Amino acid sequence: MSTNSNGEDIEFMLEKFKPERYAYLSITIASFIILLICVILFITKNEMNERNVGYVAGMVGSSGAITYTASQLLRMWSDCINYFLNKK
Repeated sequence: MSTNSNGEDIEFMLEKFKPERYAYLSITIASFIILLICVILFITKNEMNERNVGYVAGMVGSSGAITYTASQLLRMWSDCINYFLNKK
């Protein structure tokens, strides 16, 4: 198997997963920003009320989205690596 073939395969896989990578990365970035905003707003409030409970829900939801999208990115790269390792 030639190195050129591996390079072409890698370029094909990167191109194939490009929309998926960008979607997961953009969701991760947006969720991280939401998480930071919720944490800052929660810390700056001195009392616990219904609005602060919403901040906690925002923190839990955005951290769950970060976890899910990170796991999907890792799964995608793991599948690509397994494809190349099993191709030999």
